[in-house]
Amino acid sequence: MRRLVSAVLAFAAVAPIGAAQEGLPFEARVRGAQEGRTTASKPLSEEEKILLVLSRFTPGATPELVDEVRKTGWSAWFDGQLKADLKESESYNQRILEFETIGLPMKDLFEKYTERVGKDATEAEKREARRRAAIPPRETLAWIMTRAVYSNNVLLESSCDFFRNHLSVSIDKGEVRFLIVDWERQVIFRRALTNFGDILAASAKHPAMLFYLDNFLSRRPPTPEELKAIETRTRKRTGSEERADEAVDIARQRGLNENYARELLELHTLGVDNGYTQQDVIELAKCLTGWTIRCRVEPAFVFDRSMHCGGDKTVLGQVIKAGGVEEGEEVMRRLVAGERTAKFIAWKLCRWFVNDSPDEAMVQRVAKVFSGTNGDLPKVYRAIVDDPLFFTRENFQAKFKRPWEFVISALRVTHADASRLAGLENALQSMNEPLYKCADPTGYYDQAEAWRDPGAMATRWSFATDLVSGRIGGVRVPSSLYDGLPLDKPREWKAILVKKILPIGGISEATSASIDRLVAAELQKNPKATPAKLGASIVAMLLGSPEFQRQ
Repeated sequence: MRRLVSAVLAFAAVAPIGAAQEGLPFEARVRGAQEGRTTASKPLSEEEKILLVLSRFTPGATPELVDEVRKTGWSAWFDGQLKADLKESESYNQRILEFETIGLPMKDLFEKYTERVGKDATEAEKREARRRAAIPPRETLAWIMTRAVYSNNVLLESSCDFFRNHLSVSIDKGEVRFLIVDWERQVIFRRALTNFGDILAASAKHPAMLFYLDNFLSRRPPTPEELKAIETRTRKRTGSEERADEAVDIARQRGLNENYARELLELHTLGVDNGYTQQDVIELAKCLTGWTIRCRVEPAFVFDRSMHCGGDKTVLGQVIKAGGVEEGEEVMRRLVAGERTAKFIAWKLCRWFVNDSPDEAMVQRVAKVFSGTNGDLPKVYRAIVDDPLFFTRENFQAKFKRPWEFVISALRVTHADASRLAGLENALQSMNEPLYKCADPTGYYDQAEAWRDPGAMATRWSFATDLVSGRIGGVRVPSSLYDGLPLDKPREWKAILVKKILPIGGISEATSASIDRLVAAELQKNPKATPAKLGASIVAMLLGSPEFQRQ
C-alpha cells in the first residue's frame, strides 16, 4: 500500500495537472490560437464530441455509455436523456428500495424519526433518539450517491447536481437535516429538468429554504400599539418593569429579515450587484413577509397574513400592489422573465457545463433561448450543446472535476459496488465537498482554481489507492474490472486498462511513462504479478492522472 501511494505521489511530480492553457480566460485561449500557439482551430472529432458531451452532462463516462452513444449518435442520445424517463435496471431499483425514508410523506417522517426525549430519559433512550434522527439525512445522501453512480438517467443527475449548488441549503442548520429528504425529492429531483421558474418557486416555499435563510421568521415590525400591549401583558404577568422592557426590545428585533430576499436576488436570479439596491432587498423582503412554516402536524409552507407588511412596494422600479402571498409570487415571475436573470442563469449554466470562462456570445445566445422559452431547462440545455461554440477545442477538456465529480466518476468507471456509503461521505468530507454541507449559501465553487492545489490532489490520490485496494468501507471494485488482462503479459495491462478507465482520449506520454516505471518496479520485485495487485496499482494511477481529473 505504501509503495502504491508513493508511486502515485511521484507520478504527480512528473505529470502536473492540466495543460498550460487551463485556467486562462476563454478570450486569452482564443487569442493564443489565432497566434498559432495552440491547435484550437482543429475541429473536434466525433469521438471527442462524444467525450465532451458525456464529460459535461453525465456524472462520468464509462466504456458502456460511450458505446451506447456511438451507436445512437450523441444528438439522439442527448434528446433521450432530456426526457428523464429511461427505465432503470433491476439492481438499481433494489438499491433504492433499501432507503425507507425517501418515499415517506413529511408528516410520517417527523412522527417516526423526530421523537423528543424528556429530561428523565436514560442514556440509552437518548442514543436511540439520536440514531433515528440521523437516518433521514443519511439516507438522502446515500440516495443521491446511488442515483449518480447507478441511474440510467444521467443528464437528470447532472442537472440535479447543478441545482443543489445553485439553490444551496445545508443540513448543518437545525431542522434542515430532516427537511432535506423532501427538499431533494420535491424540489431538486422532481424539477431539475422542468423549467427554472418552477424550481425557483418550489424552492422559495419549501420549509428547508424558509428555515435555512430565516424567512420563516420575517415579519412586519410591531406597531406602537402592539408594543404597548406586550409591555402591559408582561408587566402584569411578571410584576417586573425590567422584564417588560426586555419583552418590548425582543419584539422590536422580531421584524423584517432580509436574508432570503438578498440571496434570491444575488444568488438565485440576478447575480451579485446586477441592477438592484439595498432598498430593493428591503422591499422584496417586505413582499415575502408572512411566508412561513406551519409545524403543528407536519412542516409545510403557510402564508400568515398577520406577519405580512401591508401597502404597496416598489421592487426594481416596479410597483407591487398590496395583497398577500401573491406579492412574492409576482416578484418571482418578473424576475424569471427578466433579461438580467436570463443572462445570469445562462452564464452560470455555461460556466458549469462548458467552460470556467464561458464565451460571451455563447452566453447571450443561451440567454435568448432562456427568455424565449420561459426558462425551459431541457431547451436551454439543448441550446448549449447546439451552440456553434460548444464543440470547440477551447472547451474540450477545459474543466476540472470537483471532488464530487471525481469520486462519482471513479465509482462509475470502475463499476464499484457500494453497499454502504458512509466511507464515501467521509471521502467527500476530506476533499471539502460533502453533500448538503456547504457553509455558505453560494454553494460550492465550480471552477478549477478552487480545487486544484497540491493538498487537494494528494487527497484524491489517496482516495484512488484506497478505492482499488478495498480500503473504503462498504465499497468494492469487482474483479471483473481486470477481465481480459493476459496473465503472462503484464506489460500489456496498461493499454487494456486505459481503454476501461479513459475510453476516449487515452493518456499523455508523461502519464504513460510514469505507469511504465511503476510496472517495471513491481515486476522486478514480483515477476508473477497479479491483476489484483499490479492491475489495481495501474488503475489507481489512471484515476489519479491529470487526464482523469479533466472534463
